[in-house]
Amino acid sequence: MSPTLCLLPRIESIINKEDPTLEDILGTCSHDPKLLGKLTRRSGFAGSEEQFARDILFKKGLSFLKSLAIRTMNQEIFQVPMPNSHLNPTIIKKRSVILARFLKSYSDDLAVEHDTAYLCGLFYNYGYVCSELAYDSLGEVVTPHAADPNLYAELASKTLSDFGFDEIVTEMVFDSSKELFDTRLPFAHALLRIANETLANTEMTNGSIGRGPKPPRDLVDATGLRLRKIFATLKEITRNYAG
Repeated sequence: MSPTLCLLPRIESIINKEDPTLEDILGTCSHDPKLLGKLTRRSGFAGSEEQFARDILFKKGLSFLKSLAIRTMNQEIFQVPMPNSHLNPTIIKKRSVILARFLKSYSDDLAVEHDTAYLCGLFYNYGYVCSELAYDSLGEVVTPHAADPNLYAELASKTLSDFGFDEIVTEMVFDSSKELFDTRLPFAHALLRIANETLANTEMTNGSIGRGPKPPRDLVDATGLRLRKIFATLKEITRNYAG
């Protein structure tokens, strides 16, 4: 598991504190001695880890640290062998980051915080990763993801909940394989299902967004948006994806 899976909820708890301290920031990385060094390198910071923590506390702010942790996590959480899936780490990472940015663009409509919407999209397909991790940890054949997506949606949700992720994120993941109107945020699920299905089609055909099969009408109707507008947003985000 990526050490930044532990880090993000810890950062959230510091953000929610009235007066965060330097020790709070340094302590967030105590579960992994190399983690703070990894974050300083990713940010291009040349000083010591303590200087970096001071820079976060007094200049850049905790929101910068959270954004940095998310970008670091994106590079780690999908790097697992996937011998039992039609996906591979590169494809699922790209799809997940695009879904994250896509849902974030609708965060105001969803009335959720931008980073929360981002994480909902990022982890929407995390059940695939959990199914491979289950296979790897048991060293034997387990139920494949395609045979029971609900099982792995629930496992992914529980894993994220155990790490301390926001309830909105864990509920989105838990509901990801349910019937649309059995979910707690059908508007968000409709958007993600349209985008997820569209991206899956383009992965298989190397086609362009909007040229393949159209998503189910009930999903489009549930968003209250024109499909052309949804596709335009998805196209722009896909075009600007740089890894």
